[in-house]
Amino acid sequence: MSTPRQQVAVIGTGMAGLVTAYILRNDPQGRFEVEVFEKLISIRGFQQDKLSLDSASHTLTDPNNGEKSERLDLPMRAFADGYYESLRRMYDYFGITYGSPRFIYALSRLSNTVQPSPHYIHSSNNHQIPPLRPNGLTWANWLIEVCYLAVCYYWFTACCFFVTPKTAELFGEEETLHQYVDRIRLPQYYVKYYLLPLMSSVTTCSHEALMDFPAIDLVDYERRTFRQKHYTVLGGVQRVQTRLSKGLNYTLGAKVTAVENVGAKVQVSWTNTQDGKSNSRIFDHVILGVTPDVVGAIFQPLRSAMAAMPTTTVQSIVHRDFSKISDASRSIWAQVLLDSGESAPQPIHMRSNDEATESIHEHPSSALITTYPIAPIDPEKVVYAATFTRVLRSASSRQVVNRIFGESRSTDEKSQLWRNGDGNVWLVGGWCWDGMVMLEGCLASATRVANALDVEVPWMKASS
Repeated sequence: MSTPRQQVAVIGTGMAGLVTAYILRNDPQGRFEVEVFEKLISIRGFQQDKLSLDSASHTLTDPNNGEKSERLDLPMRAFADGYYESLRRMYDYFGITYGSPRFIYALSRLSNTVQPSPHYIHSSNNHQIPPLRPNGLTWANWLIEVCYLAVCYYWFTACCFFVTPKTAELFGEEETLHQYVDRIRLPQYYVKYYLLPLMSSVTTCSHEALMDFPAIDLVDYERRTFRQKHYTVLGGVQRVQTRLSKGLNYTLGAKVTAVENVGAKVQVSWTNTQDGKSNSRIFDHVILGVTPDVVGAIFQPLRSAMAAMPTTTVQSIVHRDFSKISDASRSIWAQVLLDSGESAPQPIHMRSNDEATESIHEHPSSALITTYPIAPIDPEKVVYAATFTRVLRSASSRQVVNRIFGESRSTDEKSQLWRNGDGNVWLVGGWCWDGMVMLEGCLASATRVANALDVEVPWMKASS
């Protein structure tokens, strides 16, 4: 007599939820019946791909003929060698193609000027030497700036490799990025006008929130991505979503209201967002692939712990308000050194005030994508807007995450805290590991669940 298949509910259809569902559904031993729950059914009244991994993205139409052109990932999901090893293995396993665009980061300071001039231009992926000279700087001022920047950059890089940040595990206290840059005596000018704007493009949060990140997160990221190439998926992450969700059994329009242990089982309760009806079902395992605020709202054992996990709301706007881009900057891009057959560079304008940095991506489709907007955008020129929740990091949240996902169990009072997998409830997501909140965390947390349930991860085997 065959053993009944275990019933698994996966709540959330971001990268972590879909990857976990794919792994369990394709268990070589066929032990799991997987159902995915997703609240989303449409955005702003328009039917989308319905699953949340690609739900905020937008297919841009040509304003001249109305034909569809290109899928814009919102937010941009770039990844780099050295840090995203599992993600890249999965892409290679599925045959997902990705490219290495020649991004150019133009750093400028927002003021009363409508079109601020860049004070520095960084050529990513080709690491152009000498760097491009902004039009607003004389040769003398530019050389002084470049020399100063080089000293600060290589000092910071050396510290990342040789000055280990303090962590709670080794020193009994968690050092923040603010404390770390003070300890290594990194000049404030460099921190304010270079380090924070560039790292804000990765973390999409305010400068103050970024300075509260555990220093070990940023230092580890800098080490592993040092002089590595960055990539984006050709055709957008909708291709990834299509591969992961093929043949998947999912329930849309399901707003999960509670996840509760019932004996050795787990009960999921939800409300249908279309007719308002309440439903519930019993599962053997439940995987929560949602943000910490949602976890705290639906799963009582983690309500207080999730309150320590900082989040912020981030907006990405697709528009054609080219008044935000300096005309003088356009001539600079022609100076980029490209190999034969390479596509034109993609400028990203990083404009900062004292509190935050907005990024304006000049997309090849002749549209602008502004993420974390600071300066106003002409509403008549807005094509599309998307809002998403960004999970941040802090010294206290790192300790919460490590207690939940740590491998060892102590015998003191902390052993009474809820641990991942207790009661057959599991957490997955970009924030569910000890590192920057990135797509790699989604793969790492999904793999953790697979290992605990003794399920083979196909791309890990294929790459071993």
